[in-house]
Amino acid sequence: MSFEKFKILITDDDMDLRELLTEAVKNWGYEVSVAREGDEALRKLRMERFDIVITDLMMPGMDGLTLLQKIKELDKEILVIIITGYATIETAVKAIETGAYDYITKPFRLDELMIVIKNACERLRLVLQNRGLLEELRTAYGEIAVLKKALSPGEQPRQETSQEASAQDNHARDGVNPARHQEYRKEADRFARKIIKTNGSGA
Repeated sequence: MSFEKFKILITDDDMDLRELLTEAVKNWGYEVSVAREGDEALRKLRMERFDIVITDLMMPGMDGLTLLQKIKELDKEILVIIITGYATIETAVKAIETGAYDYITKPFRLDELMIVIKNACERLRLVLQNRGLLEELRTAYGEIAVLKKALSPGEQPRQETSQEASAQDNHARDGVNPARHQEYRKEADRFARKIIKTNGSGA
């Protein structure tokens, strides 16, 4: 998934609306592909990676809710935006329960869709950001675990034997630096606080 440019798949059986949305979304700076119906959309999703799918609710053959369900079975991280001219509370609830990111009712203005897409991309960026932070945190705690195993915190200093001195030399050669033990702990705590803060702001 690209951090800078997200890929969007537009699925709609209405050629005029499909072309209008394609031109608009491309002008907003996104990579766009199109499908005329649900089966074609699924074929494209199996062949390449998309970040967002925009789909009409009422289409011949596979409807938008069925497509949404199959997309979530294929890849839960893909965000799906439903477009519908038959908006009811029941439809909205069903779409959200099935896993839709958002839905837009016809008729709509293009700037409404632009806002929904921008919000979806921001959510994707936060997911990527958190994933990177978690990987850094995992690495930091892994290094701490190595240090904990190599060092013996809390032991009183005593006269080293020749065997212990040799072991210390081996630790040094392995890259274990006791002086950095506290630095790793502080770094790991910093990553943890950053992740908590990021998750809190994105809730």
